[in-house]
Amino acid sequence: MSLMRAHPIRGLATLVAASLLIVTMGAAQAQAQTEVHVLVSFDESAGQNTEGMAVDRVGGIYVSVSPLGDLWRIPPGSTQPEPFGHVDGIVPGRDFGMLGLAVDVFGNVYAAVQSANPDAVGVWRFDRGTGNATRLPGTESIALPNGLAFDKQMNLYVTDSSTGAIWRIPWGGSAQVWLQDPALTGDGSLGLFLGANGIAYRNGLFTVTNTERRTVLQIPKIGGRPGPISVLTDLPPGDNPDGVAMDVHGDAFIAMNLQNAIGEVHPDGSLDVVASGDPLDFPSSIAFGTARGGRTKLYGVNFSIGELFGLPPGSGPGVFWLDAGVPGFPVP
Repeated sequence: MSLMRAHPIRGLATLVAASLLIVTMGAAQAQAQTEVHVLVSFDESAGQNTEGMAVDRVGGIYVSVSPLGDLWRIPPGSTQPEPFGHVDGIVPGRDFGMLGLAVDVFGNVYAAVQSANPDAVGVWRFDRGTGNATRLPGTESIALPNGLAFDKQMNLYVTDSSTGAIWRIPWGGSAQVWLQDPALTGDGSLGLFLGANGIAYRNGLFTVTNTERRTVLQIPKIGGRPGPISVLTDLPPGDNPDGVAMDVHGDAFIAMNLQNAIGEVHPDGSLDVVASGDPLDFPSSIAFGTARGGRTKLYGVNFSIGELFGLPPGSGPGVFWLDAGVPGFPVP
Protein backbone atom coordinates (compact mmCIF):
# COMPACT_ATOMS: atom_id res chain seq x y z
CA MET A 1 0.00 0.00 0.00
CA SER A 2 1.22 3.50 -0.65
CA LEU A 3 1.13 6.89 0.88
CA MET A 4 -2.42 8.01 0.23
CA ARG A 5 -4.55 8.62 3.33
CA ALA A 6 -3.97 6.63 6.51
CA HIS A 7 -6.69 8.73 8.10
CA PRO A 8 -9.20 11.14 6.55
CA ILE A 9 -6.97 13.79 4.97
CA ARG A 10 -5.27 15.86 7.62
CA GLY A 11 -2.59 18.40 7.04
CA LEU A 12 -2.27 17.79 3.28
CA ALA A 13 -0.20 20.93 2.90
CA THR A 14 2.26 19.59 5.45
CA LEU A 15 2.41 16.27 3.61
CA VAL A 16 3.12 17.95 0.30
CA ALA A 17 5.83 20.18 1.77
CA ALA A 18 7.51 17.27 3.53
CA SER A 19 7.33 15.07 0.46
CA LEU A 20 8.74 17.77 -1.79
CA LEU A 21 11.70 18.12 0.54
CA ILE A 22 12.24 14.36 0.58
CA VAL A 23 11.97 14.08 -3.19
CA THR A 24 14.45 16.94 -3.60
CA MET A 25 16.87 15.00 -1.39
CA GLY A 26 16.16 11.73 -3.22
CA ALA A 27 18.84 9.25 -4.09
CA ALA A 28 18.80 8.93 -7.84
CA GLN A 29 21.86 6.87 -8.61
CA ALA A 30 23.51 7.22 -12.00
CA GLN A 31 23.34 3.61 -13.11
CA ALA A 32 22.42 1.68 -16.19
CA GLN A 33 18.64 1.48 -16.28
CA THR A 34 16.33 -1.28 -17.48
CA GLU A 35 13.63 -0.40 -20.00
CA VAL A 36 10.09 -0.37 -18.57
CA HIS A 37 7.14 -1.38 -20.75
CA VAL A 38 3.46 -0.54 -20.20
CA LEU A 39 1.27 -3.63 -20.47
CA VAL A 40 -2.15 -2.16 -19.60
CA SER A 41 -3.34 1.38 -18.87
CA PHE A 42 -6.26 2.19 -16.57
CA ASP A 43 -8.52 5.27 -16.56
CA GLU A 44 -7.55 7.63 -13.76
CA SER A 45 -10.45 9.95 -14.59
CA ALA A 46 -12.75 7.07 -13.62
CA GLY A 47 -10.96 6.56 -10.29
CA GLN A 48 -9.08 3.49 -11.50
CA ASN A 49 -5.93 3.97 -9.45
CA THR A 50 -4.20 0.58 -9.34
CA GLU A 51 -2.41 -0.24 -6.07
CA GLY A 52 -1.91 -3.98 -5.53
CA MET A 53 -1.01 -6.87 -7.80
CA ALA A 54 -0.33 -10.60 -7.80
CA VAL A 55 0.40 -13.22 -10.44
CA ASP A 56 -1.06 -16.73 -10.33
CA ARG A 57 0.71 -19.96 -11.29
CA VAL A 58 -0.43 -19.87 -14.92
CA GLY A 59 0.48 -16.23 -15.53
CA GLY A 60 -2.83 -14.52 -14.82
CA ILE A 61 -2.31 -11.04 -13.38
CA TYR A 62 -4.61 -9.62 -10.70
CA VAL A 63 -4.80 -5.90 -9.96
CA SER A 64 -6.60 -4.01 -7.18
CA VAL A 65 -8.27 -0.72 -8.06
CA SER A 66 -7.87 0.83 -4.65
CA PRO A 67 -10.49 3.62 -4.40
CA LEU A 68 -13.24 1.58 -6.04
CA GLY A 69 -12.73 -1.69 -4.18
CA ASP A 70 -12.45 -3.52 -7.50
CA LEU A 71 -10.34 -6.55 -8.39
CA TRP A 72 -9.45 -7.00 -12.07
CA ARG A 73 -7.86 -9.92 -13.88
CA ILE A 74 -5.62 -9.86 -16.95
CA PRO A 75 -5.64 -13.36 -18.49
CA PRO A 76 -2.31 -14.95 -19.45
CA GLY A 77 -0.96 -13.43 -22.65
CA SER A 78 -3.69 -10.78 -22.76
CA THR A 79 -3.64 -7.00 -22.51
CA GLN A 80 -7.38 -6.76 -21.84
CA PRO A 81 -8.28 -6.52 -18.14
CA GLU A 82 -11.64 -7.86 -17.02
CA PRO A 83 -13.57 -7.33 -13.76
CA PHE A 84 -13.12 -10.24 -11.36
CA GLY A 85 -14.31 -9.20 -7.88
CA HIS A 86 -15.46 -6.34 -5.67
CA VAL A 87 -15.78 -5.33 -2.01
CA ASP A 88 -18.58 -2.93 -1.03
CA GLY A 89 -18.30 -0.17 1.57
CA ILE A 90 -15.17 1.66 0.41
CA VAL A 91 -15.47 5.46 0.16
CA PRO A 92 -12.95 7.13 -2.20
CA GLY A 93 -11.10 9.97 -0.48
CA ARG A 94 -11.87 8.57 2.96
CA ASP A 95 -10.47 5.04 2.76
CA PHE A 96 -7.34 3.49 1.35
CA GLY A 97 -9.57 0.83 -0.17
CA MET A 98 -8.28 -2.39 -1.73
CA LEU A 99 -4.51 -2.73 -1.37
CA GLY A 100 -2.13 -5.71 -1.44
CA LEU A 101 -2.97 -8.99 -3.18
CA ALA A 102 -1.82 -12.61 -3.01
CA VAL A 103 -2.80 -15.86 -4.74
CA ASP A 104 -2.87 -19.31 -3.08
CA VAL A 105 -1.80 -22.60 -4.65
CA PHE A 106 -5.37 -23.26 -5.79
CA GLY A 107 -5.71 -19.95 -7.62
CA ASN A 108 -7.93 -18.14 -5.11
CA VAL A 109 -7.08 -14.46 -4.75
CA TYR A 110 -6.72 -12.54 -1.47
CA ALA A 111 -7.01 -8.78 -1.00
CA ALA A 112 -6.22 -6.48 1.93
CA VAL A 113 -8.90 -3.81 2.39
CA GLN A 114 -8.79 -0.73 4.60
CA SER A 115 -12.04 1.10 5.22
CA ALA A 116 -13.72 3.00 8.03
CA ASN A 117 -16.70 0.76 7.28
CA PRO A 118 -16.47 -2.21 9.70
CA ASP A 119 -18.21 -4.40 7.13
CA ALA A 120 -15.45 -3.80 4.56
CA VAL A 121 -12.13 -3.73 6.43
CA GLY A 122 -10.10 -6.95 6.51
CA VAL A 123 -8.65 -9.59 4.21
CA TRP A 124 -10.98 -11.03 1.58
CA ARG A 125 -10.70 -14.27 -0.39
CA PHE A 126 -12.05 -14.31 -3.95
CA ASP A 127 -13.06 -17.68 -5.31
CA ARG A 128 -10.86 -18.59 -8.28
CA GLY A 129 -13.84 -19.53 -10.43
CA THR A 130 -16.62 -17.14 -9.48
CA GLY A 131 -14.79 -14.18 -7.95
CA ASN A 132 -17.19 -14.28 -4.99
CA ALA A 133 -15.66 -12.60 -1.94
CA THR A 134 -15.51 -13.96 1.64
CA ARG A 135 -13.85 -12.11 4.52
CA LEU A 136 -11.39 -14.20 6.51
CA PRO A 137 -12.30 -14.49 10.21
CA GLY A 138 -10.53 -12.17 12.61
CA THR A 139 -9.24 -9.84 9.90
CA GLU A 140 -11.90 -7.25 10.67
CA SER A 141 -9.67 -6.33 13.65
CA ILE A 142 -6.66 -5.37 11.50
CA ALA A 143 -6.40 -1.58 11.50
CA LEU A 144 -4.75 -1.07 8.12
CA PRO A 145 -4.32 -4.37 6.25
CA ASN A 146 -1.75 -3.87 3.53
CA GLY A 147 0.85 -6.35 2.25
CA LEU A 148 0.12 -10.09 1.94
CA ALA A 149 2.42 -13.13 1.73
CA PHE A 150 1.99 -16.90 2.10
CA ASP A 151 4.54 -19.21 3.64
CA LYS A 152 5.01 -22.81 2.48
CA GLN A 153 2.49 -24.07 5.04
CA MET A 154 -0.17 -21.82 3.50
CA ASN A 155 -0.32 -19.48 6.45
CA LEU A 156 -1.13 -15.98 5.21
CA TYR A 157 0.77 -13.05 6.73
CA VAL A 158 -0.61 -9.50 6.66
CA THR A 159 1.18 -6.25 7.45
CA ASP A 160 -0.75 -3.72 9.52
CA SER A 161 0.77 -0.42 8.48
CA SER A 162 -1.00 1.56 11.19
CA THR A 163 -0.11 -0.39 14.34
CA GLY A 164 3.30 -1.76 13.34
CA ALA A 165 2.23 -5.39 13.33
CA ILE A 166 2.20 -8.52 11.22
CA TRP A 167 -0.84 -10.77 11.49
CA ARG A 168 -0.91 -14.50 10.76
CA ILE A 169 -3.94 -16.32 9.34
CA PRO A 170 -3.59 -20.11 9.53
CA TRP A 171 -5.11 -22.06 6.66
CA GLY A 172 -8.77 -22.40 7.64
CA GLY A 173 -8.22 -20.46 10.87
CA SER A 174 -8.68 -17.01 12.37
CA ALA A 175 -6.26 -14.08 12.21
CA GLN A 176 -4.05 -13.26 15.18
CA VAL A 177 -1.15 -10.88 15.75
CA TRP A 178 2.08 -12.74 14.93
CA LEU A 179 4.53 -9.92 15.63
CA GLN A 180 4.29 -6.32 16.83
CA ASP A 181 7.40 -4.20 17.18
CA PRO A 182 8.48 -0.52 17.04
CA ALA A 183 10.63 -1.36 13.99
CA LEU A 184 7.38 -1.98 12.11
CA THR A 185 5.81 1.38 13.01
CA GLY A 186 5.91 4.57 10.99
CA ASP A 187 7.89 7.53 12.33
CA GLY A 188 5.60 10.31 11.05
CA SER A 189 8.16 11.60 8.56
CA LEU A 190 5.46 11.73 5.89
CA GLY A 191 2.76 12.77 8.33
CA LEU A 192 1.02 9.41 7.99
CA PHE A 193 2.70 7.12 10.56
CA LEU A 194 2.78 4.47 7.87
CA GLY A 195 5.05 1.59 8.81
CA ALA A 196 5.22 -2.06 7.69
CA ASN A 197 4.03 -2.25 4.12
CA GLY A 198 5.29 -4.76 1.53
CA ILE A 199 6.07 -8.32 2.61
CA ALA A 200 7.62 -11.33 0.86
CA TYR A 201 8.63 -14.81 2.01
CA ARG A 202 11.61 -16.90 0.91
CA ASN A 203 13.26 -19.90 2.58
CA GLY A 204 12.08 -19.22 6.11
CA LEU A 205 12.74 -15.48 5.97
CA PHE A 206 10.33 -12.57 5.61
CA THR A 207 11.45 -9.37 3.91
CA VAL A 208 9.33 -6.39 4.99
CA THR A 209 9.47 -2.75 3.92
CA ASN A 210 8.80 0.15 6.29
CA THR A 211 7.61 3.09 4.23
CA GLU A 212 8.24 6.05 6.52
CA ARG A 213 11.39 4.75 8.17
CA ARG A 214 12.77 3.82 4.70
CA THR A 215 14.01 0.47 5.96
CA VAL A 216 14.03 -3.01 4.47
CA LEU A 217 13.74 -5.51 7.30
CA GLN A 218 14.32 -9.24 7.60
CA ILE A 219 12.41 -11.45 10.03
CA PRO A 220 13.18 -15.18 10.30
CA LYS A 221 10.42 -17.66 11.04
CA ILE A 222 11.74 -20.07 13.65
CA GLY A 223 9.46 -22.95 14.61
CA GLY A 224 6.49 -20.93 13.45
CA ARG A 225 7.40 -17.95 15.63
CA PRO A 226 9.13 -14.69 14.66
CA GLY A 227 12.85 -14.45 15.24
CA PRO A 228 14.77 -11.21 15.86
CA ILE A 229 14.23 -8.38 13.39
CA SER A 230 17.28 -7.18 11.50
CA VAL A 231 17.70 -4.21 9.17
CA LEU A 232 18.86 -5.31 5.74
CA THR A 233 19.29 -1.73 4.58
CA ASP A 234 18.39 1.88 5.31
CA LEU A 235 17.32 3.48 2.05
CA PRO A 236 18.41 7.02 1.13
CA PRO A 237 16.07 9.98 1.73
CA GLY A 238 13.27 9.94 -0.82
CA ASP A 239 13.47 6.21 -1.49
CA ASN A 240 10.33 5.36 0.45
CA PRO A 241 9.70 1.63 -0.13
CA ASP A 242 6.38 -0.02 -0.83
CA GLY A 243 5.90 -3.45 -2.45
CA VAL A 244 8.63 -6.10 -2.47
CA ALA A 245 9.35 -9.25 -4.51
CA MET A 246 12.23 -11.73 -4.12
CA ASP A 247 14.38 -13.31 -6.80
CA VAL A 248 15.89 -16.81 -6.62
CA HIS A 249 19.19 -15.47 -5.27
CA GLY A 250 17.66 -13.59 -2.35
CA ASP A 251 17.75 -10.10 -3.83
CA ALA A 252 14.76 -7.95 -2.88
CA PHE A 253 13.18 -5.86 -5.63
CA ILE A 254 11.47 -2.80 -4.16
CA ALA A 255 8.88 -0.35 -5.51
CA MET A 256 10.01 3.13 -4.43
CA ASN A 257 7.02 5.29 -5.17
CA LEU A 258 8.05 8.89 -4.44
CA GLN A 259 11.15 8.35 -6.58
CA ASN A 260 9.21 6.66 -9.40
CA ALA A 261 11.81 3.91 -9.25
CA ILE A 262 12.41 0.18 -8.83
CA GLY A 263 15.34 -0.74 -6.61
CA GLU A 264 17.20 -4.00 -6.08
CA VAL A 265 18.55 -4.61 -2.59
CA HIS A 266 21.24 -7.28 -2.49
CA PRO A 267 21.83 -9.66 0.45
CA ASP A 268 24.71 -7.43 1.61
CA GLY A 269 22.31 -4.47 1.87
CA SER A 270 23.62 -2.56 -1.14
CA LEU A 271 21.08 -0.90 -3.45
CA ASP A 272 20.93 -0.66 -7.23
CA VAL A 273 18.26 1.41 -8.95
CA VAL A 274 17.28 -0.79 -11.89
CA ALA A 275 14.62 1.50 -13.38
CA SER A 276 13.40 5.03 -12.79
CA GLY A 277 11.36 7.76 -14.41
CA ASP A 278 8.63 7.54 -17.01
CA PRO A 279 6.55 5.38 -17.43
CA LEU A 280 6.86 4.62 -13.70
CA ASP A 281 4.25 6.71 -11.90
CA PHE A 282 4.22 6.15 -8.13
CA PRO A 283 4.81 2.37 -8.42
CA SER A 284 3.30 0.55 -5.47
CA SER A 285 3.32 -3.25 -5.93
CA ILE A 286 5.52 -5.67 -7.88
CA ALA A 287 5.52 -9.41 -8.59
CA PHE A 288 7.56 -11.76 -10.76
CA GLY A 289 6.04 -13.58 -13.70
CA THR A 290 5.32 -17.29 -13.42
CA ALA A 291 4.68 -18.45 -16.97
CA ARG A 292 7.28 -20.53 -18.80
CA GLY A 293 9.77 -18.21 -20.45
CA GLY A 294 8.52 -15.25 -18.41
CA ARG A 295 9.92 -15.79 -14.93
CA THR A 296 12.48 -13.02 -15.30
CA LYS A 297 9.73 -10.50 -16.00
CA LEU A 298 9.01 -8.22 -13.05
CA TYR A 299 5.48 -6.85 -13.21
CA GLY A 300 4.24 -3.84 -11.29
CA VAL A 301 1.43 -1.33 -10.97
CA ASN A 302 1.44 2.46 -10.99
CA PHE A 303 -0.71 3.92 -8.22
CA SER A 304 -0.39 7.34 -9.89
CA ILE A 305 -1.04 9.59 -6.88
CA GLY A 306 2.20 11.57 -7.02
CA GLU A 307 0.27 14.81 -7.56
CA LEU A 308 -0.89 14.58 -3.92
CA PHE A 309 2.77 15.04 -2.98
CA GLY A 310 3.62 17.84 -5.36
CA LEU A 311 5.02 15.63 -8.12
CA PRO A 312 4.15 16.38 -11.75
CA PRO A 313 1.53 14.21 -13.47
CA GLY A 314 2.90 10.95 -14.81
CA SER A 315 1.87 8.27 -17.27
CA GLY A 316 -1.13 7.27 -15.14
CA PRO A 317 -2.29 4.07 -13.45
CA GLY A 318 -1.69 0.72 -15.05
CA VAL A 319 0.47 -2.38 -15.23
CA PHE A 320 4.09 -2.29 -16.35
CA TRP A 321 6.87 -4.84 -16.71
CA LEU A 322 10.63 -4.97 -17.01
CA ASP A 323 13.15 -7.75 -17.49
CA ALA A 324 14.92 -8.25 -14.17
CA GLY A 325 17.42 -10.61 -15.79
CA VAL A 326 16.90 -13.21 -13.05
CA PRO A 327 13.91 -15.44 -12.18
CA GLY A 328 11.67 -14.64 -9.28
CA PHE A 329 11.41 -16.93 -6.27
CA PRO A 330 8.30 -19.10 -6.76
CA VAL A 331 5.31 -18.07 -4.61
CA PRO A 332 3.42 -19.22 -2.69
